[in-house]
Amino acid sequence: MGARQRLNSLYFTGILIAAAICGVASESWSIFALAVVALGAILIHGGSIRPQPTSRPRRRIRRH
Repeated sequence: MGARQRLNSLYFTGILIAAAICGVASESWSIFALAVVALGAILIHGGSIRPQPTSRPRRRIRRH
């Protein structure tokens, strides 16, 4: 498992914990689901969670 997958799983665990706290505080499953979706969307849009690896331009090898 690469570093990107580990970071994504930690962010997802954090999302679930934060959403669980919101859901328990409001005693509502719908608030839990809404918090999971909202936090996930915010972190994906912000770039913290990266679903796919970023593409790096390939470097050409120069031969002398």
